Amino acid sequence: MAKNFLAACLLAASTASAGVIAVPTSPVRISVPTVTSGLPANHLSLNPLSLTPLSLTPSTLPPALIPSPAAAVAAATPSSPHLNVFWDGITPALPLFDAPSAAVPLAGVSVSPLPQTRLAPWLVTSDPKTAAALDRAVVLARATRAGRRALDEASRVLAEQGRSLPVRVLALGRNYGEYDYVSKDMRLHKDLFLKGREVDLAGTLVHELTHVAQHALGVPSNALEMEIEAHLQDLAMLKELGRAPPPNTFARQLFDALAQGPKPFIALIQNAVPGTVFLGDSSFDDIDEQLEQDLEEHSRRAKRSKLSAGLVGAIERDLDLLRTPEGRASYKAFSRRVLALLKRRAAAAR
Repeated sequence: MAKNFLAACLLAASTASAGVIAVPTSPVRISVPTVTSGLPANHLSLNPLSLTPLSLTPSTLPPALIPSPAAAVAAATPSSPHLNVFWDGITPALPLFDAPSAAVPLAGVSVSPLPQTRLAPWLVTSDPKTAAALDRAVVLARATRAGRRALDEASRVLAEQGRSLPVRVLALGRNYGEYDYVSKDMRLHKDLFLKGREVDLAGTLVHELTHVAQHALGVPSNALEMEIEAHLQDLAMLKELGRAPPPNTFARQLFDALAQGPKPFIALIQNAVPGTVFLGDSSFDDIDEQLEQDLEEHSRRAKRSKLSAGLVGAIERDLDLLRTPEGRASYKAFSRRVLALLKRRAAAAR
């Protein structure tokens, strides 16, 4: 059974905010046991930085270049200790991004100019430049089917819940973005707002908004299937924009792993976010036991950790949910849908 992810990440991170959901994207090389396809598993998450023209021919890495899963996890540990973080190494090298009035030039993609009113007013910020940058990212994302789906689903969920989504722009270290499912806000790295990082910002927004919609589905808060789906959305948006992650990045590894098949793709994400629950290789009894361990750990820490105090309630809700027939059916349906999507995308990527 997987290690206690939440507790392990708490020990690895010195500071964190409550209940963040995360995903890794720094350059990582991994080797895992050979799967039935005979191909090595690799891990990836979207890094649209320095994107190159899309090639559907997967690259192959010599086995000598692919280290162990333990080394990969160490290299890819996020600065925030939970699942819905979208990370990559951020290199601030460009001046501040002041959203241009012209559309972002992308070959073969029609991107409309900014309208006079906010495209996604439910993305709440008090800073006009941040609002303009978010609108540009929304325009870019809406030029793709994957982006429109993420935006529309998040908008629907927020409307049904009668709330908006506060957006905070911070220095997040190696994280591109975070959706905090306890405090219910989204944090974006300030360097995503540098000029030339428009695709990075759009990709991160799509990734985190996918998590917003997922949390309304009645599934465990740290389900691995959430990350599988969010990463598939990232890659689908890039493909529609005619872009691919550059070589030697974490994102490119997921891109290549997808062409190798579902098992390598899953193995990479599992190595990067150990301890997440995954119905694809666990029983409900296993997941119940894992969540009980998480609950025990965070209950001990709750008095001295705001993070743990927030997570106690979330884990209790997950346990209550998965102890009902309805909750189990909901998670089973979600897991099957995501794994079926992964199977289709992997077949198409070969």
